Amino acid sequence: MADEKETTAAPAAPAPPKKGWEPTGEIAESDASKALLEKFAGFAAPVKNLAKEPTVMVKKEKLVEALEYLKSDPQHLFDYLSDMTAVHYPDNDKKIMTVYHLYSTSRKDSIRVKCELDEGEACPTCVGVWPAANWMEREAFDLMGVAFEGHPDLRRILMPDEWEGHPLRKEYPLGGPQEEEIRSNKYGKPQLLPDDLEEARKIIEEGRNER
Repeated sequence: MADEKETTAAPAAPAPPKKGWEPTGEIAESDASKALLEKFAGFAAPVKNLAKEPTVMVKKEKLVEALEYLKSDPQHLFDYLSDMTAVHYPDNDKKIMTVYHLYSTSRKDSIRVKCELDEGEACPTCVGVWPAANWMEREAFDLMGVAFEGHPDLRRILMPDEWEGHPLRKEYPLGGPQEEEIRSNKYGKPQLLPDDLEEARKIIEEGRNER
């Protein structure tokens, strides 16, 4: 009688690590977020949020229309753009995200609207919805390199006009354009300088601040 051989299944290959950043937390809902998702079905999706604030991702094609709806619809009346900013995710397929923090002064309600963009893709301006977005979009243009289609005066607002690069992007050197020169100079600011003055002095004298 032939010996029976035990067969074991080969271990499954480990799943490849996910590329890029994904939101964490949970999806929070409100009447406004549910209405936005219904009205812009196919162009809007809920987003997880650690702050438990209703957050909706809207495609670029419907972004301004969605913002206008949230501001003017009598059921929502998000009349205050409390902040508008941009985020850089260099490992994501869509590397730029603009974020709009809206607040209704009459209803005491808030919502976040986000929009993903490809590298170098312009975002439609919302200055026509909230004039205060003028300076906020200029800041995102200056520090993140996001262009805004239709902006009335898109130019730098914090950095000098001749400045090269956008300081809040992830690939921007932390020490500025002169980072290599600074790090190669042992008399310059150490890479890591502890609060203890005696230890800091030893680091500089022994050249441990050099790369």
